Amino acid sequence: MQPLLVVTLLSSLSTPALAQDDRADFSAADQATEEVEAPQTDLAAELGGALVTGNAVSYALNASLAFAHTWTENKLTIGAGANYAAGKVDSDAGGSLDATERAAAAQVLTRKVQGDLRYDRYLTDKDALYVWAGGLHDPFAGYDARVHEQLGYARALVKSEHSHLGVEIGFDWAEEFFVDPQTSGNDLLESSTTYENVLAGRVGVSLSHDFNENVSVSDEANTYVNVISPADVRVLNTASISSKLSDVFSLKLSNQLTFDNVPVEGFRKLDETTLVTFVASIF
Repeated sequence: MQPLLVVTLLSSLSTPALAQDDRADFSAADQATEEVEAPQTDLAAELGGALVTGNAVSYALNASLAFAHTWTENKLTIGAGANYAAGKVDSDAGGSLDATERAAAAQVLTRKVQGDLRYDRYLTDKDALYVWAGGLHDPFAGYDARVHEQLGYARALVKSEHSHLGVEIGFDWAEEFFVDPQTSGNDLLESSTTYENVLAGRVGVSLSHDFNENVSVSDEANTYVNVISPADVRVLNTASISSKLSDVFSLKLSNQLTFDNVPVEGFRKLDETTLVTFVASIF
């Protein structure tokens, strides 16, 4: 009877321990699963425009697309935008459009197209390394084409449900193809002449805040300093406020500012665009 008692006691002691180990394994597995966030995809499109007919004739169209996909420690971002405007021009400064001016072809007043592709690799929840490439066509600012590639580091200083504050530092290489400042009108779009390489350091600051579920604001400021010629400084700032109209649509007011301390020869230092657009959050 004594051996049987010993076996029974060992059995009664070991069984809860095995059950406890099994629970611990499942608990760890569940915890690990919860820590790995599910992939997330966002796609939003913006559209705005204006049409004027009658005594004056002009039209404008603004559109952009923003795509982001996040999985594990990775994020891929793609953005594209276009601003286009054209109209009949009072070429003789007479104060109105005469028959000849109305019969003439519409003159391009604004033509800007840009796109960006960026990949972030997160080292921690708040730290990331990024690779960024982008392109710009803006002949009215002197650029037939401007292509850049950039490497850098991003840090989230504040990261909460309703607020975000981040800083970035990077090194940028740009290839710039300039237009001829002596040309004008539609001829400006066909006159690429000179070329330049620009090596620059970049400091960026981004801020966003949701006041409530319907209203949010954001601002992104970037400063580029030419490492070869430090007087060549470029500042880009985009500020916006958005108001939700529904679960899908929002109304957005934004201001885009570009300051170039050493602009393309024959062009001004400051460009500014203010837009009112409808935003559709597709998914």
